Amino acid sequence: MRGAGWVLMGTLVAGGCGGSEACADLGDEVLLTAQVTDNGEQTRVEVELRRGELGGKSIPVKLCEHDALWVDAVEMTRVKRPSGAVIYEAMLATSGAAMRTFALHSDDEVSEFTTTIDAPEFEITAPKPASELSRAAALAIAWTPARGADAKISVKLADEIDGDACLGPPLELEEPDDGEVVVAAAMVKLDKMMAPPDGACEAFVTLSRDHICDLKPTMGSAVLHPESRVQATTSRTVAFISVP
Repeated sequence: MRGAGWVLMGTLVAGGCGGSEACADLGDEVLLTAQVTDNGEQTRVEVELRRGELGGKSIPVKLCEHDALWVDAVEMTRVKRPSGAVIYEAMLATSGAAMRTFALHSDDEVSEFTTTIDAPEFEITAPKPASELSRAAALAIAWTPARGADAKISVKLADEIDGDACLGPPLELEEPDDGEVVVAAAMVKLDKMMAPPDGACEAFVTLSRDHICDLKPTMGSAVLHPESRVQATTSRTVAFISVP
């Protein structure tokens, strides 16, 4: 996929907030939402923190003074959005590691939680990058390794990422993760109002694997709510030329 995403939600009990009303106090309940995106080139982690009593619709806030959030031994950076919401982000090398560790630092105490992600890396073997593929013919998409059994993979075909419109609406499918899917001829549509005269469009195919799993405490006194979870997405993308 173009990327990959994990979501972590939980209630935490740990340190103190020094009386501030504008922070997520690790001594109280905290709702923590983390998204991790692995696109094969890098892994991006974003975390939102909310005061537990305000719920998931409240604005994300910062950690309190002297508290910190780490992922896989990398300290996350605080970023304030124009809306006023605060997120924490980190960029990790894409290593294919199945286990991830989130660590909450409050003064001298560290609490760690691990999760095992079952959304393994893969490689798109067809179509080939920059190949020309006719919309009048069936489009074969292949990847390896396949997972088989009841596993699913998401498929998306659309215009070039961040490019001008050329094709019609994106084609999005959920298919068995068995290593190949064939898109029937003429399913990829042309936007006749926006397409160039020769009908050639820069496009991409993205495959994504998703997984939801639990977090397990391994160190420290912080406590996660039983409904805490991690949602993982591993994706790969190949660009190609869509022609008549």
